[in-house]
Amino acid sequence: MNWGTKIVITLALFIALIVSFGVYMVSKDTDSLVAEDYYERGLQYDSLQRLDSLQEAKTPPRQH
Repeated sequence: MNWGTKIVITLALFIALIVSFGVYMVSKDTDSLVAEDYYERGLQYDSLQRLDSLQEAKTPPRQH
């Protein structure tokens, strides 16, 4: 087997690997980063951030 055949086989295996990864990702039906109540969670996070910033503003600065 010469070097040209080895290159073709290696490229074919690599393409098959990439295609199989793509098929696997498309067939998965889970979107773990997306929640049904993302808007409410965002509002809750914003209100918590606002409360934290208000509390930090009320506390005196620490001296080192």
